[in-house]
Amino acid sequence: MKGPPRSAMRLGARAAVLVAIATGAWLSFDWLHDYRTDREADTYADRMIAMSGLMGITDFHQRVDGVRAFINDNSDHKIDAKFRANQGNPAAFASSVLAYAEGRGEPAHMECATRSSLMARILGALGYETRRIAIFDSHRDKQSLFVLKGSHSFLDVLNPLTHQWETQDPDYDIYWRRKRDGARVSVVDAADNLNEIEPCGRTACGWQHVSREGIRAKNLANLLDIISVTDKDSGLRFSVYTSRTNLDQVYTKGTERGVFCEVEAKRCRHGFFSAKDYGAKRPLGQ
Repeated sequence: MKGPPRSAMRLGARAAVLVAIATGAWLSFDWLHDYRTDREADTYADRMIAMSGLMGITDFHQRVDGVRAFINDNSDHKIDAKFRANQGNPAAFASSVLAYAEGRGEPAHMECATRSSLMARILGALGYETRRIAIFDSHRDKQSLFVLKGSHSFLDVLNPLTHQWETQDPDYDIYWRRKRDGARVSVVDAADNLNEIEPCGRTACGWQHVSREGIRAKNLANLLDIISVTDKDSGLRFSVYTSRTNLDQVYTKGTERGVFCEVEAKRCRHGFFSAKDYGAKRPLGQ
């Protein structure tokens, strides 16, 4: 049996080359767009640092608290059409925050993830290491992982003096501390014993804290079952579960169903640790 004519083979080869070129061009354009957006967001972050006077503050806690307060003051927790129009564009959110801080427009419409991402960007520009934290309620029936009030996200920042992680939450406008000595902590280390820690706002500490937007800190108690850590600098992704966690809880994510590490395998890539064992078994570098 004869094969296809050489002319047809040449046409097929040329078509494949054209497809490859078009795909490469599309990927290059996409990468260039993301790169430009990222750099633009960095520029806005630098301007926010300059206008807020953060470079003149030397105390670590005053600095990070200042960043958290700046973002919270110049944005509103709103998931609406305006928020969705900027979704996936960090420069758009940063621009909106900066514009309102400069007296233009209205507060940026943001939520926990976008507020935390902007805070991480500003802290990175100040030279601090951060990692992303997500927390999940393990006791909601037929729970979808990211349903309203079923999850929340914020960040940890590495204290350069103690070399310990400390949690900052620009959405709830809080940080966390141990009750017995007032030392700031990361919820990754301390969430198994909620009676020993408390959230702190700008003027007071306690589970009764309510942000200026009416967001109640006590809402977090049910979410501190599974704590997921994403450290982009080191590439580490792992999760910690507390003694309150229902490990048999079945979650839904898109078309997938299963226990946490089945539907969120990437969050368990480098381990799924009991909070009681985490101190001894934490991944290298954490």
